[in-house]
Amino acid sequence: MPFLAPLGLLGLLFLPLIVAFYLLRLRRDERTVSSTFLWQQLVRDVEANAPWQRLRRSLLLLLQLLAAAALAFVVARPFGERPAGLAGDVVLVVDASASMRATDVFPDRLGAAKRAAIEALAELPAGGRVSVVAAAGSARLVANELTDRNRLTRLIESIEASTAGGDLADGLRMADALAARARAAEVLVVTDDAFSEAPAVKLAVPVRVIAVGRERRNQAIAALAVQADPSGVERSVFVSIANLDAARVTRRLQILADGVPVTARDILLDGLRRTEIVIGELPEGTGVVEARLGPVESAAGGRASPPAGGGSDLLALDDRAWAVVPASRLQHVLLVGQGNVYLQNALALLPQVELYGATPSEYAATTGKERFDLIVFDGWLPPTLPDKPILAIAPPASSPLGSVLGSLRDPAIGELPPGEPLLRNVDLTRLHVARAQEMALPEWARSVIPGPRGAPLLYAGLRRGLPTAVLGFDLRQSDLPLQVAWPVLAANLAGELLGRDAARSEPLAPGTPVELPLPGGATSVRVTRPDGSVVELVPGAMGAASVTFVGTDTLGVYHAVPVRPAPTTAPSGNPAPAATTTPTASPSGSPGAGAGGTEEIVFAVDLFDERESNIAPGDGRRIEALGTARAPGAVTAGTARDEFWPLLALLLLVLLLVEWLVYERDGARRILGGLRTALAARPALRRPQRGARR
Repeated sequence: MPFLAPLGLLGLLFLPLIVAFYLLRLRRDERTVSSTFLWQQLVRDVEANAPWQRLRRSLLLLLQLLAAAALAFVVARPFGERPAGLAGDVVLVVDASASMRATDVFPDRLGAAKRAAIEALAELPAGGRVSVVAAAGSARLVANELTDRNRLTRLIESIEASTAGGDLADGLRMADALAARARAAEVLVVTDDAFSEAPAVKLAVPVRVIAVGRERRNQAIAALAVQADPSGVERSVFVSIANLDAARVTRRLQILADGVPVTARDILLDGLRRTEIVIGELPEGTGVVEARLGPVESAAGGRASPPAGGGSDLLALDDRAWAVVPASRLQHVLLVGQGNVYLQNALALLPQVELYGATPSEYAATTGKERFDLIVFDGWLPPTLPDKPILAIAPPASSPLGSVLGSLRDPAIGELPPGEPLLRNVDLTRLHVARAQEMALPEWARSVIPGPRGAPLLYAGLRRGLPTAVLGFDLRQSDLPLQVAWPVLAANLAGELLGRDAARSEPLAPGTPVELPLPGGATSVRVTRPDGSVVELVPGAMGAASVTFVGTDTLGVYHAVPVRPAPTTAPSGNPAPAATTTPTASPSGSPGAGAGGTEEIVFAVDLFDERESNIAPGDGRRIEALGTARAPGAVTAGTARDEFWPLLALLLLVLLLVEWLVYERDGARRILGGLRTALAARPALRRPQRGARR
């Protein structure tokens, strides 16, 4: 039998030492006598005898010898060899997407996947190397070419399931790159294969899949939104619930406003369909709406048993959702220009917006400009820009809003950026512009509508912490006002500039970065996560207008407030005014950060991803088809080792227990006797005595 640590067999040298201790031990028989006076001479004679005596049969000696031998073999680590079932180099891909939190297997799919992966690595040949990739929202390298099985086990156990949608294709691409560095490598994937489509990737190595998961029972909150009527006063809650199971089930929907239950109702959900529910007006002043999906309660107040054929929700992650209620107060907009009916009509139709107008000559004499939430400059800019959110249309000359390099004739529109919030529901395929200003994109802005030669036709961003947007052409020099896209684009622009942007009112997907404005005088932004933990973000450069928060991996509501320096003492001895980290409001009460109102930003992170909520497991065959064919005998070229030391360690514990029982046999008998007496007395205490009065 081979050993990994043969020097451990040196522990067998302790066996003769144990025998020697038994030979040298003085043995006396116990006798009861009336006095020891006559026995003193005999004791002196025994002590003078030679210590080496004939070895007697002793159960304790045998147990101690066996325990010492077992300990020596445990240290020596004996093993056996057999043909290996894996290649010499293996790249393990662990699916850690949100669907792996399903509990149809114990303790959940990810736990079962990690356990199956560790068991599969027992087929690795001696000296085999393993790399581990965790595939969640993006691929993450957990281990790189490790041979230590114990360390590999710890690293695999450390993988946690994500709250975001998984991207197994990214993990497979990383695994293919890692396998390309080795010879005769293969990729081992543990996943539930709960994808609507197979990953769009091709691997140059064989792929083996271990599939986990058994059932598909799940219902999810697919959408949650707060809707307002055309007046912008009354608000209602829109909830969409998806039943991803084939069976019809009944679930209880509960709506909470700022943590206080508002209403609850039982919803009958048809199989494989979505059900939309609209709930009446919210309590006034509601800031955050939460929807919870739970089991139907019985008449006695407890939970009812799930109906036959389904109803037991196996993924709790998508049973809760949050939505931030947009501010409902009236906001004031000042339009400065010579008069543009298209612009006036678009701004006047916005809900909860009160529009004021002024000509360029009247602007200097206009009072109360600090009370406006947004100022729109149409074809004109003042010498000094106000510290307010600004929408500039066709600026005539260079300014802090951007440099004007010239003019463009019939500019073509470039490729629109995907996922741009300002272009949501905006169709610009038929847009024609006759003339536009050639603008240079400032550092603080992002290009929304790209034009020729890198000159944007529309850009937006945070200028010194103030929401700002610049449209490079006069509306009357284009056909945009004649299209349906114009009022939608105007509403999106006003929404971002007035603090109604998606970062505040629409939920974000887990893992989505959030750009948080840094108002003047603030040194950092403090973000409170849904679990109560606090993260303080410091800008990477002096004078930065915003910071980026990337820790949106927890579902729930986040609160961000700017942090200003602590109070300081002025030279005159009077304490200088200091800012606070709590939300503050200006006279106008604007809700948007940097818009002169409350500085707190509230946003929600929700899992509105039916691809992850659809937990129907697959068998992994379509993933195996992404790899190359396995060459005959390629994975059995080496030998795998099975170590026997865990069994020997268990045997050692048994021997030590038996040795203790033999040595303490009298005490063990007393303990067992006491337990028998106690067990025999318990039924007698419960049995009524004969003739006892009832």
